[in-house]
Amino acid sequence: MSDRYIVWEDKYKTGYKRIDDQHFELIEIINDLYDCMDNRDSEDEKLKEAFKNALKKTVDYVSYHFSCEEKIMNAIKYDKIIQHSSYHREFTNTIYRYVQSYEDGSLKAIDDLVQYLKDWFLNHILVTDKKFVAEVKEALKKISQQ
Repeated sequence: MSDRYIVWEDKYKTGYKRIDDQHFELIEIINDLYDCMDNRDSEDEKLKEAFKNALKKTVDYVSYHFSCEEKIMNAIKYDKIIQHSSYHREFTNTIYRYVQSYEDGSLKAIDDLVQYLKDWFLNHILVTDKKFVAEVKEALKKISQQ
């Protein structure tokens, strides 16, 4: 049994390597953030700094990943781009609210943030991104036949 918060499983694969690689990296970043939680009550400044770095890496990589997905959506003229992008914006806004709450002194915000990250990503990967990637594959197939 793994001691990771989220264990990558084949069921998370969308079948599009670039997206799958990014999803794997996001899960590892969430795991790193979770690992830092064990020490978040410590007064040790190095631990606090490690936690802040893990949090920043999470936010930065999520932004990068969403940007990549949306570029692909634009390229294939994905018919649900507005809806999918709105999920990304809603997610990003929620993350920033958790971060702000943490910066305002709420340690519970971090527990809630990590749980939210896990739930949202796994649902987003398993449902929304699998539909999106199916359309990417179909678009690529059509292009290759032209």
